[in-house]
Amino acid sequence: MNDRATAPNPPRFRLFSPALALAAVLVCPLAPQRASAVSAPVPAAGKTVADEFKALQVRDEDARQDMSRWLAETAAHDEHFDDKPQNVLSARMEHRLRLVCAAFAEFRARHPDHATAEALEQAFRADLTADLEAIRRWEEGRAEDSFSAAPWNELAHYLSHNGRIPEAFECFEKSLSLGPEEAVYYFDFATAVLLYRADAARVFKLTEQAVFDKVLILYRRGMRLEPESFVRAAEYAQTFYLITPARRAEGLAAWQHAYSLATTESDRDEARTHLARYAILAQHHNLARLYLDQISGSRLDTVKESLLRRISEAGKSEKPAPATK
Repeated sequence: MNDRATAPNPPRFRLFSPALALAAVLVCPLAPQRASAVSAPVPAAGKTVADEFKALQVRDEDARQDMSRWLAETAAHDEHFDDKPQNVLSARMEHRLRLVCAAFAEFRARHPDHATAEALEQAFRADLTADLEAIRRWEEGRAEDSFSAAPWNELAHYLSHNGRIPEAFECFEKSLSLGPEEAVYYFDFATAVLLYRADAARVFKLTEQAVFDKVLILYRRGMRLEPESFVRAAEYAQTFYLITPARRAEGLAAWQHAYSLATTESDRDEARTHLARYAILAQHHNLARLYLDQISGSRLDTVKESLLRRISEAGKSEKPAPATK
């Protein structure tokens, strides 16, 4: 099975960082003299403002695409990456960031009332500065321990939350290769594949059902590393609510297993609500009531009442058996 495929870059989403304002000032100063320091191009004579702005938009998008490509290349399998300086990617990104910000500054110095340019510049700074901060954190983590899986896992989360799913999958796989004995990396990767199923199908060249199988395999591998964890078992069992067509027998078995691992009454109550759901689906209403009657805490009262209503409504809709003569 081919585990990799090239997929188009997904749309970007903005993520705001606590250090965003400071980083933007440091990386992209607005002062005109800073713009001249990086030799921002002067527009050719005869160009309209619309022409200049279109060229600025092209520079903005080219920078975004190039940074995504650099990140993807780094996150993949650069055989010589470990021989390069630890900050090679952030330095490359920062240089490109300054060039584009200089172009924005030069344009706005000549057209200070161009509101669309101001909005485009703010979006560019927010997006790319956040990217740069994430890469710097990743580089710092690698500098401390080049064999640590944590920086790759953190970067994978950042990418997935910002719509960069193929690159995120690469980073999740890298974290797994570096931390194969840590359950969290299997679970994080499985959850990302589950949430972004369409992307996973394209990247890994899988059918929808094969994607679900991949998710379950990753979860089970993580569970084997923490076999006594109710939390891991419950997370695995929750997955079956999203699988279509439903795999009820597997889902029921998963919740029964989670129930067997519960060590607190709160965890047992949580598992009972799910076991009751499966009993209702199988029209075993008396069994469902038995599970619900055993719930002792008040935290799940709303869920319990909802399931009891489902049982009552199902009983009303059932047709009475015909009388025998």
